[in-house]
Amino acid sequence: MSAKKPNIYDVAALAEVSHQTVSRVLNDQPNIRPATRQRVEDAMVKLGYQPNPAARSLVTAKSNMIGLLVADTGLYGPAGMLNAMERQARQAGYFAITVAIRSDSPESWVEGIEHLSKMHVEGVATIALGSEVLKLTSSMLPNVKLVAIDADDEAKGVQTVSIDNLDGGYMATRHLIELGHRRILHIAGPATSSEANSRLRGYQRAMSEAGLEEQIIQGDWTSETGYRLGVELNFDQKAPTAIFTANDHLALGLIKALSGRAISVPEDVSLVGFDDLPEAPYFFPALTTVRQDFTQLGELAMQMLLSDLAGNRRAKMATIKPQLVLRDSAARVESR
Repeated sequence: MSAKKPNIYDVAALAEVSHQTVSRVLNDQPNIRPATRQRVEDAMVKLGYQPNPAARSLVTAKSNMIGLLVADTGLYGPAGMLNAMERQARQAGYFAITVAIRSDSPESWVEGIEHLSKMHVEGVATIALGSEVLKLTSSMLPNVKLVAIDADDEAKGVQTVSIDNLDGGYMATRHLIELGHRRILHIAGPATSSEANSRLRGYQRAMSEAGLEEQIIQGDWTSETGYRLGVELNFDQKAPTAIFTANDHLALGLIKALSGRAISVPEDVSLVGFDDLPEAPYFFPALTTVRQDFTQLGELAMQMLLSDLAGNRRAKMATIKPQLVLRDSAARVESR
């Protein structure tokens, strides 16, 4: 049988003070003699006592809890941002609670936000959620600070942090145009994703500036869809000579499908992805892609939220510029 966890009364007994004195030390109240405070802190260390944050919040009205609301924690990007935010929160003395919701289910939104409300979170950071979810969060948690990563254009009045997805889509497409490609296909991300739609607009802008005809196929974020589309693509005389995929997962599935059809990348068709997954340099061929720094995004969002919680209001919006990473999957048309 496991040993009983020490409580506030055990600390009080060891430090030879009242449990009220221990409570005042835990809540950092003034008018406590330094020697007494030191005895209480020494007793907590010796006993391995960990204060219960929920119980403390009832006394202090300060939970030191931050909610992280996200639709899909399985993808590399959101997972990387969550890790970065959790580390930043912990270093600042906060507990981070991750709540996953379904982006297509208002019932799931309500359930997730209610859970954060019961935990008395002081702040919430969201990842790639639509304006409707953000509005609901603001209305259900009116006194809670809110920061959104990759919110859509309708998210008015919310502090936001994002990669410049439009510029990234433009950058990827422009690179293929500069390599001499004129028939460039874009496999888009989910139609409901603000990130995907911004990357699509970047593609459209580059194609329009070059006077080229758009070719767009609706996709999602998965390798399975990339593979399926790669199997289905018609490579006749008007086939694309280059493809820009909305993320690297799509590119991975696409490369697999094309390889199975004896269509070589980049000899037969050039390919550019988006995200720069850790595996991107080890694709075959190594993937040219647009890099977004997920760790930087997460850290910046949490810094903005913590600053807001401290009463130091920062700018309403922070945008990080992406970077084009050149590898082996895109080549000049003349080299074929």
